[in-house]
Amino acid sequence: MKIVTTVKTLSLLGLMSLTLAAGTSQADSGYAYFGNAPAANPWLAGMGYQQANYYASMKARQTQLDQRQDAQMQRILGGMDDGRLTMREATDLLREHVAIAALERNYLADGRLGPNELRDLEQRLDEADRHIMFEKNDREQRGQPDRPGNWGRPGDIDRR
Repeated sequence: MKIVTTVKTLSLLGLMSLTLAAGTSQADSGYAYFGNAPAANPWLAGMGYQQANYYASMKARQTQLDQRQDAQMQRILGGMDDGRLTMREATDLLREHVAIAALERNYLADGRLGPNELRDLEQRLDEADRHIMFEKNDREQRGQPDRPGNWGRPGDIDRR
């Protein structure tokens, strides 16, 4: 009985020492190096690391693109509510917004956005940003009866 207890105790001590030794033999994460991480740590200079960084940056750009589209839609709707956009201006801006969204869906048909596709969408959003800014600040307001194409809100009375 005493031999069995001794064997169990030695087995547990051996396993525990192996467990403690395994903790110190883990792979280096690269956080201990200062300065330029890929130059200091050869594991971070490999193709896998660079590819992971590239895909992460593309995903971040795609997220920013979606956020910009949402913000532009809110700006268009806000301009409609404020009366700073006429019906025609709002319609044109919404058509442009829908066209960009449709183009993004076409680009995503293969499951991802390539760098050229992403750049094209970003340029189109930049142009749409300029259009929204111009139309909201051109001093045309909804409900001005002397301007062609300004129909005003439904129920507005023409008081000439």
